[in-house]
Amino acid sequence: MDSGYLLQCSNCGTRNRVPHDKVGQRGKCGKCGAPLVGSHSLPIEVTDLTWEKEVVGSASPAMVELWSPHCGICSQYELSVRQMAANLYGKVRVLQLNVDDNPRTAQHYNIRGVPTVLLFRDGRLVSTLVGPQGERGIREALGV
Repeated sequence: MDSGYLLQCSNCGTRNRVPHDKVGQRGKCGKCGAPLVGSHSLPIEVTDLTWEKEVVGSASPAMVELWSPHCGICSQYELSVRQMAANLYGKVRVLQLNVDDNPRTAQHYNIRGVPTVLLFRDGRLVSTLVGPQGERGIREALGV
């Protein structure tokens, strides 16, 4: 089972994990006690080691952006990915994988360029989209 969603506290900036069964409930920051808001959802960083748990084992549909710190387009797309994480909170888990640091997963999915977006439902790959993608297309592809 995946570890839920990642919310950033608007008061202190601490990143808090919210389990699936707590989505929509009023949560509090583990550090300062301020209320957590779904609009502060952040993309979750995944690695070769956490891939199975976070993506394949996800109870929710998942969007994974594969990126590289050396990619200018990826840097420009970052704000859109963060916005999608907030807008899709509770519907789709938005995750990111740095392909430079995690070559095994990138090789497994035959990634040739970044950014690439992989969409998963019930732990199975349903679509591979090359280049920056809009939220509307992600929603349509995952049926949310």
